[in-house]
Amino acid sequence: MQRDLVIKWFFPHHPEKVWEFLTNPEFVNQWLMKNDFKPIVGHKFQFHSKPLPKMGWDGIVYCEVLEIIPNKRLV
Repeated sequence: MQRDLVIKWFFPHHPEKVWEFLTNPEFVNQWLMKNDFKPIVGHKFQFHSKPLPKMGWDGIVYCEVLEIIPNKRLV
């Protein structure tokens, strides 16, 4: 089953600063979770969190970078 998630937020900061926090894995780790993200189309990466075995979740969110328009769009 595939579900699409679209989230739109407005941040009162320069696009370059917001982009840095969305695409730098060290910053993403600070505000979201551990990851091996790279801002490269086609890169498959993972977010790592605490597993929840009772719910059948291994604690990993499997992802792939589909589109990048620097400072504007990250899919």
